[in-house]
Amino acid sequence: MNQQIRTTIRTYRSSDFDPIVALWYRTWHQTFPHLQHPYPYSAWEARFREELVVQGSIWVAEIENQIAGFIVILVDRQWIDQLFVDAQYQSQGIGAALLDQAKAICPQELTLCTLQENLRARSFYERHGFKPGKKSVNSFNGQPNIEYYWRS
Repeated sequence: MNQQIRTTIRTYRSSDFDPIVALWYRTWHQTFPHLQHPYPYSAWEARFREELVVQGSIWVAEIENQIAGFIVILVDRQWIDQLFVDAQYQSQGIGAALLDQAKAICPQELTLCTLQENLRARSFYERHGFKPGKKSVNSFNGQPNIEYYWRS
C-alpha cells in the first residue's frame, strides 16, 4: 500500500541546478538503458544552464527538502520542454502535480514531445487529457518523438 507523501511544488532556485541536472540525466538513462545518448553529461549541464534556465519557467517538486522531479515550461510557446520525476518517486502523483502546475500557467493549451518508445510517459499524458499528434525526430538525442497536445 502506497503511503501518501507530501509534495511541495515551488519555483526553481539556482541552488537546484546540480541536483536537477543529475536527476534529469540519471532518470533519462534509467528509462532508456538500451539507448546510447549522443551527448556527455557536460552537454546536459550546458543545455540546462544556457537554454532551459534562460528560456523556461522551471518548477520543482520537493519531498522533505529533496528534489523529486521538475518541469520546464516555455510559456511563450505553451510548451513543456522537460518533465522528469526521480524513479523512486514515480507513480505517486508528482508528475500529475507538475503537469497541473503547467496547466495553471498555460490554461488554454500545452504541447510537448516524448520519445515514441516511452509508452509509460505516453500513457501518463493520455490519462491527463493530452492527445497524440505528429511524429518527428528529437533534435537533442536523435530518437523518434511523438508530439502531444492538450486544450482546455
